[in-house]
Amino acid sequence: MGIASNGSADVATILIFENDPRQALAYQELFVGAGYEAQTALPDQAVQQLCEQLQPQAVLFDMGIWEADTAYVFGILNGSVGFARPVIIALGSLPHQVRRAKRFGADGIWVRGVDDAAALPRLVADLVEQRREGKLKPKTPSTPL
Repeated sequence: MGIASNGSADVATILIFENDPRQALAYQELFVGAGYEAQTALPDQAVQQLCEQLQPQAVLFDMGIWEADTAYVFGILNGSVGFARPVIIALGSLPHQVRRAKRFGADGIWVRGVDDAAALPRLVADLVEQRREGKLKPKTPSTPL
């Protein structure tokens, strides 16, 4: 997953929601370096249209973003109208962010400052492959979005 030897459509697209521009660029470079197509976005952008256009296989989401914006984006991703529901990896560093990610239906949680970011593309590839094989079902949010 990620790297396509022939440059074909096998390259996965990842959408990165990160409100710190430096951090967003760092994640984008990390994933591009691992062979993904990576696009950064903010919750105030036209999320629905962006997902329909990009058809991301995975979404990286900073749980430090304001909760209402987080709920809005998770609602669109979980509803997945016009695009396949992507694998959602939540980025968090505080306990309440991890709890919120679980309540909103994240498929995976990456704890910043504990987990090594260099392994993040591998985690995404593994989860996307599990979803493709039917082993990873989309999580159902436990809170209204």
